[in-house]
Amino acid sequence: LTADVAHELRTPLAALQAGLEELRDGLVEPTPEGLAGLHDQSLRLGRVVSDLAELSAVEASGVPVRRTDVDLAQVAHDELAVHDSQLRAAGLAVGSQLDEPILVRADSDRLHQAVGNLLANAARYCRAGDEVTVLVHSEADQAVLDVVDSGPGIPADELPHVFDRLWRGRAAKQTAGSGIGLAVAREIVVTHAGTIAAISPEGAGTTITIRLPLST
Repeated sequence: LTADVAHELRTPLAALQAGLEELRDGLVEPTPEGLAGLHDQSLRLGRVVSDLAELSAVEASGVPVRRTDVDLAQVAHDELAVHDSQLRAAGLAVGSQLDEPILVRADSDRLHQAVGNLLANAARYCRAGDEVTVLVHSEADQAVLDVVDSGPGIPADELPHVFDRLWRGRAAKQTAGSGIGLAVAREIVVTHAGTIAAISPEGAGTTITIRLPLST
């Protein structure tokens, strides 16, 4: 983990340091564009640190503090509304099929966090023109939430690692991110005695499925 953190921080820190040294030594004149670039690097550092703190908090929290009956379909509906502008800005067509109510015994804030991370991930890695659909239904004694996209998919050799913390696939190297979001979602789901899995037939998009026990 320490090696991974060092790797994530090294690139933006080196760029920030080099830019500031050039300004300090008078090798370049400060310009709005140059300062904006340095500011972007500082924001990236902040995001990585924030993501790591978030993951640490989730892993250390154990069982959620406040368990109540939560409608998983309503959680999905709310998160779609929150992320609507982000998804559409990425050029994605958004759809949903939400059976209500689908009650689970859970911490509402944590479920919002997990579902929000899945949608943010889709917005980050799908291509303009792709589709993202969220489905919520029940199967036997389980509540099931699927986030289905028609994006580029995940290579078979990378699929087992998508929920590893700080892991990012080959295709993600050009996309901003820390590799934390899906790991946080996994920790939240596991804490709720649920499961999370990803399937990605080659060239046919990705489906991430969360299964949680229905409230009794």
